[in-house]
Formats: sequence, C-alpha cells, structure tokens
Amino acid sequence: MTQVFQIANIFPENLLNDVHNVIKTVPWRYGWASNRSIEFTHWNHDFANAGADNGLDRADRLTGPIKTAWEYLQQNYLGPQALLRCYTNSHTYGVEGYPHTDSKRSADHTIVVYMTPDWQRNWGGETMVYEGDKIVHAELPHFNNAIIFPGAAWHCARAVTRICPAQRITLMFKFAAHNTDPQRERIQLLLESLGADKIKHKYGKLINHLLRVYDMLKQNGHNDITAGAGGLHSVFGTNVFQHQCLGAEQRNLVVNAIGPEATELVELFRDVNRPAALVHAVKNNTLDLALRTGSTRSVTKNQLNSLCAIEAANLADQKVLKKYPDLEMFLRNLNEKQTN
Repeated sequence: MTQVFQIANIFPENLLNDVHNVIKTVPWRYGWASNRSIEFTHWNHDFANAGADNGLDRADRLTGPIKTAWEYLQQNYLGPQALLRCYTNSHTYGVEGYPHTDSKRSADHTIVVYMTPDWQRNWGGETMVYEGDKIVHAELPHFNNAIIFPGAAWHCARAVTRICPAQRITLMFKFAAHNTDPQRERIQLLLESLGADKIKHKYGKLINHLLRVYDMLKQNGHNDITAGAGGLHSVFGTNVFQHQCLGAEQRNLVVNAIGPEATELVELFRDVNRPAALVHAVKNNTLDLALRTGSTRSVTKNQLNSLCAIEAANLADQKVLKKYPDLEMFLRNLNEKQTN
C-alpha cells in the first residue's frame, strides 16, 4: 500500500511567516496542468524552474526563505536529497485538480505543505491519494501541515466548495536521493548541453520526450543498455526526426553517457527504416533489417528486442503506438517475459 506520512506544524513560526510572506507576493500564472490529458488548469508559481522530467538537483535555483525552507526540511525530516522541483499552486472555487502522478520514477517523492491559514473543513480542498479507484489517504489542507508520498502515487487536489472565500495554496518540493540513477543524470546533462531543451518535439521539447522514453523503458524493467539508448535514440537523427543534435564524428559523447553497446543501438535506430523495418522483422521473425539507404543489416536477437522496445516506447510517448499492433504486442510479450 502507498505510504503517506503526515507532519503537523512542519515549519517553526519564524520560517513559516517568512515563507508565507514570499508566497503572498508571488506573480501567479494561470495555465498549470496537473494532468496534461485534461484541458483544465490552475494557478502556479515555479521557484526552481524545473519541469516534470527533471532528474537533476536544482536546489541552487532557490533563494531566500524558500531556500531556507528546503534546507530546514532536509536537516529535520528528509536528510540529504536532490531537489527536482519546487513550486506553489493555487486553487479557488471552480479551479479543480485532477488525478495525476508527479513522476514515473520509483525513487521520487513529493512533500506538500499547506499554506492557507485558518482552513475550514467545509471548504473542501482535500488532497486525495489513490491506489487504483480506492482512496488510501485524504488530507485537509490545514495551515503548516504537510504530507509526504511517492511521486509515482496517483493523487489530486479536490475542488474547494462554493462557500470557500480563500485560495487553497500549497507549496511543493519534489525530491529523490542523490545519485539514484547516474546514467539518467548523464543523459540529461548531455541533452542540455546539446540544446535539446530548446528543440521542439510533438509534446513539448525534445529533451522531455527522450527522458520520458528512458523512464518508460526503466519502469517496464528494461536494462541500462536499452534504457540508455532509448534516452538518446534520436540524437543522431532518424528517418522520421531528421534534426541531428550530434554528428557521427561526435559519438564519443554518447559513449561517455551510455556506453558503447547502447551507442550502437542509437546508431542502428538512426540507420533503420523504422518503424516499418521493425514491424516487418517482428511479423516475419527475421533479424535482417531494412536500412534508410535501401540495403539491409543483420542484428542480434537482443539488438532487435531493444530496438523494438525503444520504438514502442517512442511511439507510446507520442500516443500513436496503437497504430502498430505488432510492436504493441511485442512490447507486452517482452515485458511479461522480463517480469516472470
């Protein structure tokens, strides 16, 4: 069962007042989505300027009382942690939250601190934590209380009632232990150095897509070679995504991040006429793959499995995997073999 830890009066009075005064003066922006599959959004102010896919420590981006608050949480409750995100949310009547997860990574956690004084029970606004369709925890947003739960747990902020005259304000710190996934950190650092955080992709920026593919593969039990290649699968360009972040002569940068075996998979992903060649290989039980040049190349069974898993995760993140049922079935069967 998902564990939720409650902490009453989490900040001492002086620090609480300082943090509260900062939050009272932030420039709120409307349009922050808790669940991006739902069009309705809420108010937000981001202190760390780090998105949901960030896996690096961004504590150096905090200032003033918010920085002091993070240091206090580590010293008194959390121990040394990497700060992945920090922001404050605001909900008013008619501005709702929807079930979502903060992360797909099992090591990530969220701490929510409630920042609205004198909250009343009949104002609603509970934080709900779920397992499937079952509510496993409900927390009223009482001032200076907090809860901690896994970032992968489904949860939401329930709507405030029509008689609520106040903003429901929360302060969030998303964190994980240092060096939880060094390969992912190397991938993110490389992608940032290549400007992938500024290159457009179907849903956001290229860096977000690549890190989500990495997380999906890890979540489904794939090894570091497959996941590492998935996290950089298009940096040399592909037959579909032709933007090259790196030239072939710069492959050493990829090798340094994910190793030679995974780099070879990235090069194969660049050269193969995908997804058609991978679909053909799965349907016809062959290890010969058609290349973009019109020639063919033989791969090992492990390489084919990795390429198909990367392609399936790539297509799933772009919400088009169902168009390729052979790859979808291949991924399902491969995942079942890995978990049995």
